[in-house]
Order: sequence, then structure tokens, then C-alpha cells
Amino acid sequence: MKLSIIIPLYNKEKYIERCLQSLLDQGLSSSDYEIIIVDDGSKDSSVATVNNYVNKKNIVNVKLISQINQGPSAARNNGLRIAEGDYLYFLDADDLLSKNALNVLLSLSKNKNLDILEFDTKEVEEGKLTDLPSINLEDIKNKYTSIMKGTDFITQNDLRNQAWRYLISRKFLLNTGILFLEDMRAYEDLIFTASVFLASTRTLKVDIDAHRYIKVAGSIVTSKKPKKNLEFILGMVKAVEELDKLIKINDRSIPENKLVISKLKAKQQAVVYALIIRAFKYRLNSNDLNKILDQMKTLNAYPINPKLGGVGNNNLTEKLVLLPIINNKTLLLLGLNISKKFSFL
Repeated sequence: MKLSIIIPLYNKEKYIERCLQSLLDQGLSSSDYEIIIVDDGSKDSSVATVNNYVNKKNIVNVKLISQINQGPSAARNNGLRIAEGDYLYFLDADDLLSKNALNVLLSLSKNKNLDILEFDTKEVEEGKLTDLPSINLEDIKNKYTSIMKGTDFITQNDLRNQAWRYLISRKFLLNTGILFLEDMRAYEDLIFTASVFLASTRTLKVDIDAHRYIKVAGSIVTSKKPKKNLEFILGMVKAVEELDKLIKINDRSIPENKLVISKLKAKQQAVVYALIIRAFKYRLNSNDLNKILDQMKTLNAYPINPKLGGVGNNNLTEKLVLLPIINNKTLLLLGLNISKKFSFL
């Protein structure tokens, strides 16, 4: 078995059939890959939709398992435990892949004996999806980086959060013991990807248009419901804490680690900045934000220091206007309370 595709499934009856169809267009024999779908206690007809589609298309390489609702991290971990492929791909149930993408990416990964392969994605709003391109081996000629250690990759490239940006060697992942953190309901991908990059010795990036991230209304990322918003923000808080742990396990006295720590610190600040912006956008309770900011301060992640990177480097308005307000907690909380009273702000 060359490849295991792991898909966490929760209330995606509208999208899972489209996702599966894109996987049938990957130029791979059914004996070369498996699709592991882990239903996370869906309340809609997601499971029935999968079963109906599998039967209609006579798909023989789908494994469908179910769990009580525990979140996507637990679903991915449970899928990983039964995976048999040489490489792993974690795909969201509402996303798609370009035609023949996995065939090309898998070939490159195996030929280069990679731990991790990164590729490109495009964000598309639901309802605005156009025809997906078809990819062949010629498309990647001279379009990939040299093989490097994960730490070097982090220092030379942006560390992308999402697990669906990468093909990962199963042997490598099992040897590291790295799993998705199951107590996180947001930003769990960031900690997973940062951890695997820190452990990797053979990493490469290829510039091909392989993936479509479909921006779906009602997901935890876009939901305006207070409970979901707070859940997402607490996931961001947990991400800041976990990044702090990763920063601390890297010895600052080793010269090459200083750049890695700098990149991780910049990513940590970017999460704090995004957290505060989200708190305003979705009107978080000011008492909750006050506690969170105190917690961020104990981790040296607040106030935000633009000199550390991640925020304010390329945007003067952000640097000269937004950051001074964000870094003044009294002014920030006052602004949040005012914004809640006047919905036009």
C-alpha cells in the first residue's frame, strides 16, 4: 500500500461525495491507496452519503469507521492507527484535490525518500469553485526545492499551519510518536506540523497547484456563534502554550536553533494577533479576553513585539495604528466593550 488518505468527517453530507469524487481522479490504482474516513459522531446523513456513494461507484478501498464526537484530532489519530500506506495524507471532507495530484506527489515523495512534502493550495469560497486542473510529472520539473532538514526548512520558508498541505511518511511519523493533540479543537494542525518539521531530516516543497481549500459557512473557523467562537479562541490559546513548549525544548545556545526559535516565536505572535482580531470580530466577552491576555503575558507572548516578526513587518497601518492599540490592554478592552454596544464598529 503506497498511500493512506485520512478524512475526519463531521456533518459534511453536502460535501463528502464531491471530496470522494476528486480522490477517484488521482491516477492511482485502488490497490495503491486507501481512503480512511473517520466519522466523528455526525448528526446528519454523512455516513449514509458515504455508504451510498461507495456502493454506487463500487469503491473497494474505503474504510469507514465511527467514533463518538471527540473532534478532528482524535479522528485523525484513529485513522492513523489503522493506516497501512507508506505515505499519509490528511484531507478535510469539504476540500478537493487537482486531478492526478496525489499520483505526482506520491511519486516525488517516494523517489526522494522524503519525510515531508509540501505543495500549494488555493482558497475558494463555496459556490465559486471552477474546474480543477490536471497535473502531470512534467509540471513539477524544476519546481521543487532541494531536500533539507525540517529545521532548515522552517528558517527558509513560512511554516504553514494546515496538515492538508503535506504528504508525510508513515514510517517517519510513527518513529517520532507525534500525534494530533486531542484536547485542541482549533489550531491543532499548527502544533502537529511544527512538531513534525522539527523532527524531520528530509523535507521538500514543490510549487504545484494541488489542493483547494473550500471556505464553508458554519464551520468552527467561520461561525459567529459565541460558544463556537470561544471554543476556537481557546484552541488558539492552547496553540500559544504548545508553541511555547516547542520553543523551550530548542537549546538557544546552539547557533542554528536561534533562527528556528525566532520563526516559532514569530508564529506564536501571529496566533496572538489573530486571536485578538477574532475577539473583536466576533465580540468576545471582555472578561474572557482580559484573562486570556494575562495568560499570554505569562508566556511572554503579549504585548506583541513587532521586532520578533510575524506581525507588523510589511504593513505600516498595522504597525503604527493597530499594534499600539492591541498592546494597550486597557484601551483594547475599552474598545471591545464599545464595539459590542455599537454593532457598526
